[in-house]
Amino acid sequence: ESSLTKSNDTHLTSKVIEDSLSYDDQDTKKAISKNHIINVICLNLEDIIQENKIYINYIVKDIFYLTSIPEISLSDYINRIIKYTNINISTLINAIIYIDIFCERKKYILCLNNIYLILLSACLLSIKFNEDVYISSKLFAKIGGIPLENLNELESYLYLNLHFSLFVKDDLYKSYYDYFTNYLIPTKVKSEKNI
Repeated sequence: ESSLTKSNDTHLTSKVIEDSLSYDDQDTKKAISKNHIINVICLNLEDIIQENKIYINYIVKDIFYLTSIPEISLSDYINRIIKYTNINISTLINAIIYIDIFCERKKYILCLNNIYLILLSACLLSIKFNEDVYISSKLFAKIGGIPLENLNELESYLYLNLHFSLFVKDDLYKSYYDYFTNYLIPTKVKSEKNI
């Protein structure tokens, strides 16, 4: 069973497949855009963070924890990373998988105070491992809005907690990809986003 289908977790894998609707038409599936997947990732992370508010007393104030929440929305932050790094969608999905693995191993609870830095670190590791294009850590720190020294610490900490393993098996990647592409964004959310 893929971790994606597990329930009662406190991170992305808590989003069960039943919450999404599958597309019946293969042509519709082919037409899934990068923007759709990005929107689904944002919605899922926001939902998880909302659900995790009940665990506020159990949130660890570690290296990823920010004492004040950034003014930029999570969605805008993700889009900023995408815009300035030109990250491939497969690399972004791998970053989300890294976050899930980290959360499962550490019993880590995602919240608005820690998601920004975990996401930034996971994207950096994923780009370094999965893409041929070199992006300096200095530029990445600037994109993320943090000092280079902090980014280096975050990257090392996440890499250590992933047991120095960044390879994602094909079946695991496919389960995440299928989930993100088959997820039907509610019409209400679509219309609010377009305003």
